[in-house]
Amino acid sequence: MCGIIGIISNKPVCEDLVRGLHALQHRGIQSSGMISYNSLKRKFSSPIRGQGSSTEVFRNTKLSNIVDNIAIGHNRYATSGDNLLIDAQPIYIQKPGVAISHNGQIANYLSLREKLEKQQSYSFFTNCDVEALLFALSQNLIAEKSYQAKDTPSFVKEKLFPALEKTMSTKSKYHAIGAYSTVAIISNHGLLAFKDPHGVRPLSFAKKEKNKTIQYVFTSETTALHFLKDFQDSYELKPGEAMFIDFDLNVYHKKINQQQEKVCPFESVYFAQVDSKLNGQQVYDARYKLGSALAEHYSELRNIVDTVIAVPKSPIPAAIAIANKWNKPYGGIIARPSHSPIRAFQQDAKKRKKSIDDKLLFIKSHINKKSIALVDDSIVRGETSKKVVHKLYELGAREVHLFSTYPPYIGICPGGIDTPTQEELILNNSSKQDIERARKKIGATTLNYLPLEKMLKAVNLTLETACLGCTKRQYPFDMGDYSRFQELRKKYRIKQNA
Repeated sequence: MCGIIGIISNKPVCEDLVRGLHALQHRGIQSSGMISYNSLKRKFSSPIRGQGSSTEVFRNTKLSNIVDNIAIGHNRYATSGDNLLIDAQPIYIQKPGVAISHNGQIANYLSLREKLEKQQSYSFFTNCDVEALLFALSQNLIAEKSYQAKDTPSFVKEKLFPALEKTMSTKSKYHAIGAYSTVAIISNHGLLAFKDPHGVRPLSFAKKEKNKTIQYVFTSETTALHFLKDFQDSYELKPGEAMFIDFDLNVYHKKINQQQEKVCPFESVYFAQVDSKLNGQQVYDARYKLGSALAEHYSELRNIVDTVIAVPKSPIPAAIAIANKWNKPYGGIIARPSHSPIRAFQQDAKKRKKSIDDKLLFIKSHINKKSIALVDDSIVRGETSKKVVHKLYELGAREVHLFSTYPPYIGICPGGIDTPTQEELILNNSSKQDIERARKKIGATTLNYLPLEKMLKAVNLTLETACLGCTKRQYPFDMGDYSRFQELRKKYRIKQNA
């Protein structure tokens, strides 16, 4: 799970791009980077990449000195690769002159990489899966003889879009399978954005026109647009859709390879900021609906519970909704004041366990001798839940009824969430017996999951429009090559945690 942003304008854009990256730090803080391009000079500037959050990476960069009018940026939460600095994005290839950043994961990364190495002599510098996507697109552009285009409109329609079609089509030789929302700079032409055929990961587009400045932005979340201000209504790209903006700020778009939409519901439930707009609604509103659905579904617990508490921060709207529906007091845990963008999922196992006390403040007067409804957004590994439940009992809670706004998480994610192995999940299936084992492991009085269809309804999705990989082990794309990637990922994680 990463944050991406791309900006093109008739004015310098790098200061705005980095501000946008700061707004997306909740999506990844392991590395950050930017590459920019000057359309007048027809030249890329040297990329700026580093390990750590965007705040850390760009702290000493004098962005006002960079006058480039096109740029793409990336905040990384690594699900592939073994070197955070080397694998940082954006990455660039000189021929045909493309820089790229993506959010997601290429499920056929190894087989695609092997084809490109053996059949086209591509030399990979990183172990990041986006490099395979970059080389596949580049090879398809070369095959389309993109250099023969007489002007940018013909390049886009006759070269770029056909090359993208090959990159997305499983019938072509060099294609990418998986979840990917992507921004790219195409030298001599402009800014490109595109989504995979199922549209798993979010990507929105917006325009700003003010004081003779025209600016177009693509971003993982609309929270970045609020941070940058003055943008008009955003548009969420459709599955398999590509948009291209040339140096004269003409906009081209085409649905390249649109298949059944399979949006990741975990975005609305957990990853996104509450002010972002996904699937046609504010994330805050979706999370409030999740809480209302929980309150209705488990109404028999209303008279048992004394107070409602959220595990900060994602489930707060849901917990408020339950408290309102059940007419119960709310509150008892707050996030420890901090300016750090680090979230527990971005840390290794040791740091995740330690971060509970580092990040949370417990208000004993709201806990002692109370029967508590503890609301969390999801239960994946169960480490956070177990630690918080234990702490509540230490502080005198009589009972702890644990509620999850997300249904049982039973499957690995090949699309950008760092759950590559089945063994680390607290549940193997959603049976009553398995949930009871999880309850005992966590130590809660009861363990209560929101049913799948009710969760999907709250986030404006259905069984047909949502990716069901983690909830039903039904994946929207071919998983044939993914087992090899899993083994490679295990090795990377062992190396990183050593």
